[in-house]
Amino acid sequence: MNLARTIAGLAAAFVVAVIAVPAAAATLSVIGANAKVCQLTGQTDWLTGETTDARTEARYGLQGVDLGFPVESGDDALYFLFGDAVPNGHPPGAYPTVPPDDAMGRTKRTAAPDPKTCLDLDLVGPGHISFGHPTVTPAIQQGSFNVPSGGVAVDGRVYAFFWTDHCVIPDPFGPNSVTPLKLPTPPPGGVCPETAVNNSLGMSVLAYASPSSPLAFTQVAPPIAVAYVPQMPAGFVYVTAAAPPPPSRIPGVDYRPGYEAPIPVFGVARYRQSIPYLAMAPRATFGDFTSWRFYAGTGASGPIWVSYQQWQSGRVGGQWAPPPGAQLYANSPNPYSPSGDERCVGEHSVTWNAPLQAWLLLYSCGGWQVEARTAPDPWGPWSGPTVLLSAVKNPGLFCTLFWNKPGAGGCPGLVSQQIPVLSFGYFYAPFVISRFTEEAMPSGIAPARRATIYWLLSTWDPYQVTVMRSTLELTP
Repeated sequence: MNLARTIAGLAAAFVVAVIAVPAAAATLSVIGANAKVCQLTGQTDWLTGETTDARTEARYGLQGVDLGFPVESGDDALYFLFGDAVPNGHPPGAYPTVPPDDAMGRTKRTAAPDPKTCLDLDLVGPGHISFGHPTVTPAIQQGSFNVPSGGVAVDGRVYAFFWTDHCVIPDPFGPNSVTPLKLPTPPPGGVCPETAVNNSLGMSVLAYASPSSPLAFTQVAPPIAVAYVPQMPAGFVYVTAAAPPPPSRIPGVDYRPGYEAPIPVFGVARYRQSIPYLAMAPRATFGDFTSWRFYAGTGASGPIWVSYQQWQSGRVGGQWAPPPGAQLYANSPNPYSPSGDERCVGEHSVTWNAPLQAWLLLYSCGGWQVEARTAPDPWGPWSGPTVLLSAVKNPGLFCTLFWNKPGAGGCPGLVSQQIPVLSFGYFYAPFVISRFTEEAMPSGIAPARRATIYWLLSTWDPYQVTVMRSTLELTP
């Protein structure tokens, strides 16, 4: 349960409530309507009143949760990294949660999700009305608003990125593409101290676990001394990774034996106020982020890659500054974003979509919109945004996908899960579950390609995770 995520969503909601949806990008189209397949977490589907397949409250004592970044383990198990779980016995509407408060789900299902059996989800842990929490050694902050943001399996290990040192109630801040790690000035009455170990931006660590002990994570230890060990590279504050497709040649990346198929790592510096950065991590040294190569723009010969030392060395006025071309795509106006532009990425997922033969980026921009972009390579060129899901374009999502439109009262017959000041609705954290992606019949316009994707969506009020389905068409 996350007050800062809620406040961000509220601000975005009031911005978008009076503005029309822009036209979707020409190359990527949503075919038909997005569909809610099933409510993944909780005991009862809040809309239909039917018992969920997972029954997380009766089986594990889990009332509500968010996120659920999917990670293929490599041994047929698909893990879900959930954040800020609310267990049974937690006072109604109370905030914050009690650390460690994250959770991990698991399934071996290979059939596409359906309304009755959903994902055949189990939670990792002892069961019997209890569940386990992913924990990190050496210890980090793992309370409210300190969550696992993404992960990937590499050579028998499950790696996860943990966002930490983040205030439960952050101070307001906006975009800053020049010195993105500059902390905001605490306002009068602010409760976030804005110190190196407790601030409004936070930082991220990389840790690994084995499939035999998937809840016990150990931080990686780079072989050379780096600033703020074990902090991730500068600017990689909210971080995800993508399982690579078959190997391809990438300029500037080492392709000696054991270094094939580098793993794309994506990160943003300012939560929901950024455009992502990219690093390519050699598989053989994935746990050593000093071996990664970082995207610094595109030149006449293609993408420009810099070393860890070069990436860390940029400075403006004593603050870290990324290379000028490091953002994956150019900024553009977007009235759905609190900043009014495309610097709005927080929770996000990037996956290789085989039917589309393209990389697919999903992210929420403001509290009522999910956007999609595609690219032939992880570094681009990335398309403009296509609106995947919009509560402004489709007001019927209110009181069907989530509760309470600001200024319009609640949903008839439904009781909010939140304390009154937070009883409004928005959605976030769109994560594609790649193992269920299906090729769909394209239109007659050659060489168009279609894919049906299944993806997770977190909702605030109700505080649960939902499985969605969409069909996309990509035309050159």
